[in-house]
Amino acid sequence: MNPRHSLEQATLFAIANPDRTAREIEVLRHAAIRARDQAIADGVVRFFSSLGRGLAFLGRTIASWPERRQTYENLRSLTDRELADIGLTRGEISRVFEPDFRIPARAEAPKLATATVQIKTLAPANANQPTTGTAAAA
Repeated sequence: MNPRHSLEQATLFAIANPDRTAREIEVLRHAAIRARDQAIADGVVRFFSSLGRGLAFLGRTIASWPERRQTYENLRSLTDRELADIGLTRGEISRVFEPDFRIPARAEAPKLATATVQIKTLAPANANQPTTGTAAAA
């Protein structure tokens, strides 16, 4: 020990030749510090990216407000019959701008099935004539 340093001061200096356990502890400590710093940095990046997305959403909402308001007023000015023509009811006007709002698809009119009818003929009065599976024009 250097006579110019007290015992308390000497304990503050790094050990010149640390043993293997002390080196392993020091490596683990530095790895933990790096992991902590990385976690803090990731949190800061997530915070600012979320903040940026929120501000962008707010900007888009403010920019689209006049158009949305005009559309809302136009829909309110329609009659119930005109609203029915586009598939809306008066109660759905306020929901038009919700992200999950969809106008229900109109049910298509059922297509008429064309049936093929086979007409069986009865045995002819004259048994000498051959029988056919379809009716003959009289």
